[in-house]
Amino acid sequence: MVRRSGIFLVLPLAAALAACAGKERPATAIAVEAVETPVTWRDTIAPHDRLTLDALPQRLASFAAKVPTRQRQAQAPLLDPAAALDHATLPPGAYHCRALRVARATIRKGSADFCHVSGEPEGMGFVKQTGTAPTAGYLYADGDRYVFLGAKQRRAGENAVAYGTNQAADVVGVVERVGNFRWRMAVAGAAPGQLDLYELTPVPPEQQPRG
Repeated sequence: MVRRSGIFLVLPLAAALAACAGKERPATAIAVEAVETPVTWRDTIAPHDRLTLDALPQRLASFAAKVPTRQRQAQAPLLDPAAALDHATLPPGAYHCRALRVARATIRKGSADFCHVSGEPEGMGFVKQTGTAPTAGYLYADGDRYVFLGAKQRRAGENAVAYGTNQAADVVGVVERVGNFRWRMAVAGAAPGQLDLYELTPVPPEQQPRG
């Protein structure tokens, strides 16, 4: 009885398997969407500029130690190496960019010019719209700071010369939040031992100079 019942169980199962084998399963289409990896400053920066960028905090600390106390306090927190705060988000829009040039133990004040920050696919676009030392490039979010990769332009307000086009024109720097609606942009100066600082504060767009 046991053997016979086993035969009866196997035969229906074999028939079912044969029926399934005779049918073709429909092909399943799987859509694969390519994910584009965002470009970062590490993908773009030249090796020698990476060294310059890494040395910026130490350069700022060295300058701050040499500047007379009264001048350092007058320019706080721009000259304070420990002034950087978290949540460095830089909203797009118009900014005043007041310049300070620090060389050795001397601070030279620059003009209060206009700059503009805009959202771009490559990163946050930055353009110095007025004044001397026209500069333009991109700001890349990097934790609690932005890394700036740009280039000197022929005229203020232009963005024709890209970083990496001409090494002599390349400019690198770091942007950090140092207060409420206040950012510090530290840029390596053209001369050895020189540091350019910009204080960025938002202004209403309607107050921007019209080009």
